[in-house]
Amino acid sequence: MCLKDLRDEFLYDCECRHLAKGSLRNYRAATRFLVDFLESKHITELEEVKPHHIRDLMKEKQDMGSTPRYINDLLKVWRTWFNYLVTEGYVDERDNPAKKVKPLRQPKTIIDTFTVDEMRRMIRFYDGTDFLSVRNKTIIMLLFDTGMRCNEMILMEPEDIKPDYILVKHGKGSKERVVPKSPALSKQLMKYRTLRDAYLKEYPSRHKNLFLSKNGKPLTDEAVARMLKHAAKEVGVSPSVRVSPHTCRHTFAQMQLKNGLDLYSVSRLMGHVNIMITQRYLLGIKDKDIVDRGTQTSPLMNL
Repeated sequence: MCLKDLRDEFLYDCECRHLAKGSLRNYRAATRFLVDFLESKHITELEEVKPHHIRDLMKEKQDMGSTPRYINDLLKVWRTWFNYLVTEGYVDERDNPAKKVKPLRQPKTIIDTFTVDEMRRMIRFYDGTDFLSVRNKTIIMLLFDTGMRCNEMILMEPEDIKPDYILVKHGKGSKERVVPKSPALSKQLMKYRTLRDAYLKEYPSRHKNLFLSKNGKPLTDEAVARMLKHAAKEVGVSPSVRVSPHTCRHTFAQMQLKNGLDLYSVSRLMGHVNIMITQRYLLGIKDKDIVDRGTQTSPLMNL
């Protein structure tokens, strides 16, 4: 079977499953790397692909300076592709070349998150009363208060906001979940929705998304990231913090854990498939925070 045709079929299946735009972009790039590399070795058919070909590409990426984490992310995509081909009956499970390739060892990376003061300053930065200022402030508050993924937030619709919670209908793997919202976020959402309704009367839109651009179109991951980076730069967020919607998600997780919420509950709120994924967020919690929390929960002090 022709690898290019199988790649096109796989990517079409990903689109049909409504994967996030960022995921689709990564899948296209990773599978293109592999197909192009195999073609350079005169390999164009599925049956010709062997585990050592994948290892050779991983070694080539390593020699070019790519990090182990990046290379392992590529391998995850290749495994997903070949698993799809097994499911569809194009290749037998025992002949799956990606299954026999081990990931590289990678150092545990600690992601710096926003401080409480940086969060306050970013939220206060968009303090205007115009549509975009109120929208931007609402988005920042929602990301910090719910830990939602950027794509989940982008696909939200007004009816997803319930009196006591938010229904996340577009989670990873098309799984629904509910996340709580604080009174402060509830108040800000009411303010934004009132302004949004008035704005749409003047600039009608055919899109149902809760958060819209000034032209009435759905937001993109890149637009949200630019908005956050602009606020962070203006209020002087530490250069060590990688400003992104995902860092807001990391901040949410770490603050919930530091505030005493158990790991299982945090995992549920974040929509993780298992608790092992959530445990990675513990790495960024500093020793002082753990000591302070341990002192508060001391058995002797709570007798």
